[in-house]
Amino acid sequence: MIQFKENETFAHSYLICRFDQCMLVDPSHDLEDIHKVLDHRTLSGILITHAHHDHVHLIGDFQTKIYIHQADQHLLFEDQYNGYAPQKHPYKRKDLELVSINDNDKIPLADHFITVIHTPGHTKGSVCFLYNDQLYTGDTLFKESVGRHDLYSGNLVELRKSILKLCELPSSIKVYPGHDDITTIRYEQKNNPFYVKWKKQKSR
Repeated sequence: MIQFKENETFAHSYLICRFDQCMLVDPSHDLEDIHKVLDHRTLSGILITHAHHDHVHLIGDFQTKIYIHQADQHLLFEDQYNGYAPQKHPYKRKDLELVSINDNDKIPLADHFITVIHTPGHTKGSVCFLYNDQLYTGDTLFKESVGRHDLYSGNLVELRKSILKLCELPSSIKVYPGHDDITTIRYEQKNNPFYVKWKKQKSR
């Protein structure tokens, strides 16, 4: 896994490779560096956790499949809701090969698979991607925090369910969020105040 760290405008992007095949998570910046790291390897697809501008800015710069939940596809082009306004999104619909994904879908990467986990709450179509012991959470789960639910198509009830769902995963899994620091499920089970609170509420 290679991380392209967030800057003032855009979120973390990640490159996952298996042999000569790679998947790019939430490409938004450092286009030249991404191409350098790819080198001779094949980009098999782009994985989109959700359709906010700071996670999708470069999707038009690659000719490959773009895996995104159906509920967030329209958001790519609605600039008043995706964060681009007053500017416009830089990609064109006709140039994008969008592939709809759903909960528990398996996306092939060489001889392995990446599992889709639908985690609505930040947006209706937010997803996380699980590959081996790596969980890419976008803006759903952060170190000691969770994503906003007060933006377009966000929902607190759904976000709560999604966080409880993610924190039931094996504790050894590493969490690679869209912003801030890398963490683990074990750490979040003990230290994430949102999870701790919602877990107590659920058990009552």
